[in-house]
Amino acid sequence: MNKSLTALSRVSMAIAMLFISIALHAQRFVNTTLDGAQAVYAITQDTSGVVWLGTDNGLYSYDGYHDYCHFAPHSFSHIRINALGFEGSMLYLATGSGMLKFDTQKGIYASAPAMESDGGKGRKKMARELRVLDMKGRKDAFGNDVYAILHTQKGLLVGSLAGLRLNQRQILLTPGAQPLVNALAYDAKRHCYWIGTEGALYCADQALQNFSKIAALDGNSVKCLDEDQDGNLYIGTDNGLYRMAMNNSLEHFVHDSRNEATIPNNIVWSCYVDKWQNVWIGTDHGLSRLSTHTYYRFTSLDKITFSGEGNCLHAILQTRSGDWWMGGTNGLIHYAEGVRVQGAASEYQNVVWYKQNNPSAPLAHNRVRKIYEDKEGDVWICTDHGINLYQKSTGKLLNFIVYDKTGKYSTAWAYDILQDQKGRMWMASYQGGVFVLDKQRLLAAISLSSAATATCVADYHFSDKGKNALSGLHIGQLVLDGKGMVWASSYNHLDRIDTRTLRISHIPGNDAINYLMKSDNGNVWVGYNSSVKCYMVNLPMKGKEVESKEWKIGAKVVSMCDVEDKVWVVAGNICSVLDQGNNSFRFFIPMENPNNIYYSKLNHEVVMGGNDGFISIRADLTMPKDDKAQLLLAGIVVNGRQTQDALLDENIEGTPGVSPVGLKTLVLKHDENNFTLQLSDLPFADHPTAVYAYRLEGSDHEWHYLDKGNLDITYNGLSYGDYHLTVHVVDGEGNIGDEVYQLEISVLPPWYLSIWCKLFYLTLLIVGIAWVINAHFVRKQLKEAKKQKEEILEQVQARMQFYANLADDLKNAAAHRSFEEVNNLVVSHLDVNASDDESESAMIVDLHAPQAPEVEMDEMDKKLLNQIREMIEENMVDSDFNVSMLQEKMGMGNKQLYRKLKALTGQTPVEYIRDMRMQKAAKLLKAGKFSVSEVMYTVGFSNSSYFSKCFSKAFGMTPTEFMRS
Repeated sequence: MNKSLTALSRVSMAIAMLFISIALHAQRFVNTTLDGAQAVYAITQDTSGVVWLGTDNGLYSYDGYHDYCHFAPHSFSHIRINALGFEGSMLYLATGSGMLKFDTQKGIYASAPAMESDGGKGRKKMARELRVLDMKGRKDAFGNDVYAILHTQKGLLVGSLAGLRLNQRQILLTPGAQPLVNALAYDAKRHCYWIGTEGALYCADQALQNFSKIAALDGNSVKCLDEDQDGNLYIGTDNGLYRMAMNNSLEHFVHDSRNEATIPNNIVWSCYVDKWQNVWIGTDHGLSRLSTHTYYRFTSLDKITFSGEGNCLHAILQTRSGDWWMGGTNGLIHYAEGVRVQGAASEYQNVVWYKQNNPSAPLAHNRVRKIYEDKEGDVWICTDHGINLYQKSTGKLLNFIVYDKTGKYSTAWAYDILQDQKGRMWMASYQGGVFVLDKQRLLAAISLSSAATATCVADYHFSDKGKNALSGLHIGQLVLDGKGMVWASSYNHLDRIDTRTLRISHIPGNDAINYLMKSDNGNVWVGYNSSVKCYMVNLPMKGKEVESKEWKIGAKVVSMCDVEDKVWVVAGNICSVLDQGNNSFRFFIPMENPNNIYYSKLNHEVVMGGNDGFISIRADLTMPKDDKAQLLLAGIVVNGRQTQDALLDENIEGTPGVSPVGLKTLVLKHDENNFTLQLSDLPFADHPTAVYAYRLEGSDHEWHYLDKGNLDITYNGLSYGDYHLTVHVVDGEGNIGDEVYQLEISVLPPWYLSIWCKLFYLTLLIVGIAWVINAHFVRKQLKEAKKQKEEILEQVQARMQFYANLADDLKNAAAHRSFEEVNNLVVSHLDVNASDDESESAMIVDLHAPQAPEVEMDEMDKKLLNQIREMIEENMVDSDFNVSMLQEKMGMGNKQLYRKLKALTGQTPVEYIRDMRMQKAAKLLKAGKFSVSEVMYTVGFSNSSYFSKCFSKAFGMTPTEFMRS
């Protein structure tokens, strides 16, 4: 026990002594404001890596890009959440109204708040507030007075309003009234327990018998505790966040309104260390994350210079002795890096900022173009007012300008400098060309000059004039290749200068050159607007051309560097890592558009300079092998509304649904064809963000690239149908790589285009086609019938004319009383024996029309009736002739014709017309000279069955039976 107590006291005393030794470097916090919530009381993480938050208004989830609300306003889920715990995919919530269960796979609540009786009065009320969850026992077993629980080897440790108790035994932390215990944690590294109370932090041994107050934190209300894998203890208080390292040093993180990279509020309700060792902090003003990325770190210049003036870095160099030089648009910064703690520099030594208006460290011009260390370790700085040589003995910069022999060209605007194998200095100048000067002669000229800017004349000068001319006068960069040749770039031209003969050869090409670099194997790399080309100088030349290989980058190349046989290419906010072994990849740079990239061989880090800071990335950086595990669908927005909101609006009982994370097929209604898929690669995970391309098969013909800011895929006005979305990584050479995500998407047609409606439309079409075909055949039949009728009527007319003529001849012969003449007519016209009684009798035809009943008529009535008969006789052959036509032709009204005809004949006009047709038909049939069809058409009928029906009604027999009789 004494040993334990001694160790405990030693920890406590060390913490008290080291409390003031706060680390000089600041940590960067990434803050997130939740839409609709302020305070974050609980934090946890699911197996996929998504972070879940319990807030003052309800449940949220966060994927690194978006926060998602999982409660409906003015519902049971719109409530304060004090604690969270996972059991499989079921998330348990300790809320202000008891316990809730949320199914993260379906995205819905699996239970409503429990109700409890109200003192036996028969009424129900909401359950009391729950502050903790016992995930190893009955989850809602504790009342609202319990703030923390911890399972130990000795039993259950409980922190409450009444203090601390083990099982049911009270443990006294202080004499008298016991403090509220907010937080409990076991420290596996230090083998002790931590108890956070209102006003103090206590450390207890494993036996829970000896307790020691941490004096350095005395007076702080400790609200939460958590520990990372390195043993760093994070302590959330009402006075900010504390971090206790294994050496017992304390760091204190507080809100600074001048710095957005600090915690958003000093009241820290919750802290949580995730599986990637990120530290999440829930405050009174949103969520904050302390990134512990191992693959990169960010350094702000103000932490080096202790100045907020800033500098946009365009040139970076680490000398062989380890000193750093960084220059840009606001001078030159020189410092030595100190000892590192927690993966970042704890201090920066001998910091000097060279600027134009700095008397103690003057610089001829603030615009720094290039920083170069030669073979002897001298540092040269190219600026817009000549070149500067760093004098180690005094720490001063000696400025000089080199001229050509005519004095026309100079290095006043110096862009680059290098040293060749003979020790000569080669200098590139804007509108000045290339200057060559022996280093020793140059050093002598500088040392002998008493002016602020020394001058000297170059040994040799290259311009764009003469036989041995450069392609351009503005030289942006110089590199020395593996064969000792100097390469010079000027806008869209590239020249190669032999350092022995000083002869210039021109490299073919006309694309704009943005960057020039020599790799460690001596090859020359050129960065263009959308590609990179490597000139392999060590290979045999093809005639006068250098063997080369090109990579498509797809964006303007800003900078390049050789990193352990891999070339890193910066283009915008994307870095492509080109590997000759076909293991190229690309990733988003965790800073905005760096201007320069540099490889530190001493630190094995790649440094990218940007605006007011730089990032350092591990040189052995690789992409995750299992990319599929890093990309998930976190949210779906349909017509501007989150699908999670739509699920929560419905009744919880039987609500169908599925979380976007587990979605395989997305089915949308026809009016839901404006949607956004919110993908996430969980950018807070300890890996770089890859570059992704996507295509929607069935809609897209080209690949689209996802932006760094988020991984949202949006489609508007998508036509109904089935689609297949596929997302792939893009490799370092810009090729579409492996598939990392896929989703089937089905947009349903509107109801009038559904399958049942289409079947209905098809049925209607078939019926319509059948009707058209039938109508065609009917018209054809009617046409044929009409033609047949016309032919029959012509034949009937001809026969009637024939018999009329024959009758006239017979009458004439009978008038002459010449039987011989009659016999000859019969034989010649009818080809029958005139003596045949039957034939002779067959010629007797009753031509009398139907007689009207005995009605006394005056002359006017007789005349009218005769006119009606004549009119019917004239139009009898017309099947369309009816009462209306008779009225029209007679010029009589409907009622007048009806009354008149009824009075004269006892028949209606319809009956009278039909009776005349039937009488005429009977005469013709009786004559036996015409067929039934001929008679039917003659009396104005076109339908044989109707004609037969009418005839049978009039004469009691069918037309055929009438003929036979």
